[in-house]
Amino acid sequence: MQGVIVRIAFGVFGLLTVAMLLLAVFNDKGVLQVHAQSKKLAAIETEINRMDAENKQLTEEIQALRSDPNTIERLAREELKLVKPGEVVLVTPEN
Repeated sequence: MQGVIVRIAFGVFGLLTVAMLLLAVFNDKGVLQVHAQSKKLAAIETEINRMDAENKQLTEEIQALRSDPNTIERLAREELKLVKPGEVVLVTPEN
């Protein structure tokens, strides 16, 4: 009789252990969810770093456009097709 009780106790303990392991893995705060969230976090941090670098580059470009005459002249020549007085412009046909 006592052997049957021990077997039942081990069976219940085993089932509870399996249930706890399943909850630890598949729960909304389980291992799989934590891993997925850490991958999302890494992707977002990478995107933030990329945007920070782009923001820094754009800030430097804005500063150059506000204060650097060479940058302003280059932009006027390339974007607006402006020339200085006395310069000759040669237009070549595009292929």
